[in-house]
Amino acid sequence: MHIEFLLEEPSSEAALNILLPKLLPAGATFHCHPHRGKTDLFQRLPGRLKNYARRLAQEPELRVVILMDADTDCRRRKAELEQVVAKAGLLTKTTATGQPFRILTRLAVQELEAWFLGDREAIQAAYPRVRPQHFGGLPHDPDTIVDTWETLWRVLREGKYYLAGKAKIEWAETIAPHLEPDRNQSASFQYFRQGLALLLND
Repeated sequence: MHIEFLLEEPSSEAALNILLPKLLPAGATFHCHPHRGKTDLFQRLPGRLKNYARRLAQEPELRVVILMDADTDCRRRKAELEQVVAKAGLLTKTTATGQPFRILTRLAVQELEAWFLGDREAIQAAYPRVRPQHFGGLPHDPDTIVDTWETLWRVLREGKYYLAGKAKIEWAETIAPHLEPDRNQSASFQYFRQGLALLLND
């Protein structure tokens, strides 16, 4: 089995390169294709999907996952993704209605950093000066935090890290090795994980 991941930005690639070996079965391979934001991903997506449609007809072990941030409008973003895939003549888990599918669309709600905030122990392992009180006032479900990367940065700054500026790729590379999928409180992370398992078993 080989999975191609189409991603919104390089920080997603940095996280998934470390995280996916924890989620994929032994022997599965993957490749991440980061883009320069949502606009770049949406512009390139029709052409990429056309190419994948040809490859999927010849490569039965190929699967494709499209992952992007939902930002503030989860339903609209999901509908936009599904529409682009449908125009390419491909089925996703959402549209397959029981038929075999080989494309998965998923959102990080609100942003990828919610997945990091979903595992506070991982953040503290990666950045030992961060203390439990630095998460004070944050909701149990990090997907409900609107300004996710700003919130993560605030937590890190309170631990005296990154006082001069954000470093999203470095955060991903530093936190991802400590993430434990079973304890992650982000609903969108668990939804991604479940969808990935279904995609590989279909």
